[in-house]
This record gives sequence, C-alpha cells and structure tokens, in this order.
Amino acid sequence: MPLVAITPLTQDCYEKIWHKFINCTFLIHEDSINELKNIFKFKANTFYSNPITRLEKIKDYKKTEILSLKGMAIKLLLDGQMGGWIGNKNSRVQTFFFSDVIDSLDDSINNPKDFSHVLIEKMTNKIDTYNKLLTPNNGILTIDISKILLYWGHHNINKYLFLERKKIEVKVLPNNESMEMFVDQPVATRRDSYHYHMLKKEKVDLILVGDANYKNNICPCENCNSYKCEIYILKDDARKQLLGLG
Repeated sequence: MPLVAITPLTQDCYEKIWHKFINCTFLIHEDSINELKNIFKFKANTFYSNPITRLEKIKDYKKTEILSLKGMAIKLLLDGQMGGWIGNKNSRVQTFFFSDVIDSLDDSINNPKDFSHVLIEKMTNKIDTYNKLLTPNNGILTIDISKILLYWGHHNINKYLFLERKKIEVKVLPNNESMEMFVDQPVATRRDSYHYHMLKKEKVDLILVGDANYKNNICPCENCNSYKCEIYILKDDARKQLLGLG
C-alpha cells in the first residue's frame, strides 16, 4: 500500500528500498495483492458501508448558502461506519482516499444531480486506477512513484521524494500454501499469519512490515518458528518531522 498510495509509511518505505535494499529481489504473493485490491471493493450496497451509495444522496439535496456541494460530499463521506482499518469498513479511510476526488470537481457544477453523477464516475475511476497499479504484468508488479495516488496526502512525504526515478519491480508469486491451516485464528490476525508463513516458506532474508505488533501475527508453526529472517518495521518518523511532531 505505501508504494502505490501515499500513507504515513510511504517516505520510509521508498527510502529504505531505494537506498538500502535496491539490489534485493522483491517478492509478494497473489493473496497479498488480492487483499489490497479488496480494500476498495465495496461488497455491501448500504449507506454506512459503501461511500458511493452515500454520495448518491447528494442528488436529493439542494445547494445552500451555508454549505457547498463539496462540503456536503465530505460530510456524507465521513458519515459511514468506523470499524476496522480496511476501506470497506472505515469511513475515515474512505474519506482519505476520495477527498481529493471531491476537491477536483469543477466549482461551476451547481446541479446536485450532475455533481453526484460526475463525482461517482471519478470515484469509480480512482478505484480502477488503484487496482491497475496493483495488477502485475507477466508476474511482475512495476512500482513507479510518479503514479502514486493521493491517500493520506502530500503532507506525509517530502516533496524531494518525487525527484527519484527508480522503478521497483516486485515478483508476484502464486500462493504456496492453503489458508485452511489458519481458519482457527482470529480474523484480525489470520491473513497476516498466512502471508508471513508463505514468505518464510520462500526462505526470504527480510520482510518489510507496517505493523509494530507484527510478532502477534507471526505464524506459530514449526517452520516459521525455526526459520529466522530479518524483520524491518516501517516507521512514520518522516511524517512526524515534516509536521513538527517530534
């Protein structure tokens, strides 16, 4: 995620890969890609879970002097459920991802129905673009920072990051294990354990993680306990420095 959409971990992720691990071979499994693609796949067509369903409501309201259509769109975007971090369960995440889409709309669109139509089309296009960035070609996922999407916003990264033109190639491997062995684990940790297990089965030397509590999610099987590899936890120090947060 930090490589294709701006997050608080993007700066550290790119800098470490470019300046420390650039000569490494990067691997990821198909299930990890599928999990990322599911973030903005809204399966339930309900007001609280699907931001597109919420934004369709704009067409039923009139623009007022108190609040613009863009302001109304932001409020509707935020008015969803707040469970979990993933996009299809968290309106905060959805707002981070789609707020720039709202901002991009022409201020001259005053008709609520037209506004809703254009906005939903642009939201759908951004989801499609995001999924294309995560679609490998002949088993290789090519990461180009010039195509990175706004998510948390540019205040999380140094502008000089965009001066680098090093592309990152990631091998997308078939899943080497069934997820059935993890079905008894809590839902919150099941998929992470599955991914750690598959990477350790590949005998990787290093795993980049975005969760400081990753040890709680490591697969407890004999293979994973016996095979040791370096774990690097991505940090948001750059974001804190840029925002003067210490």
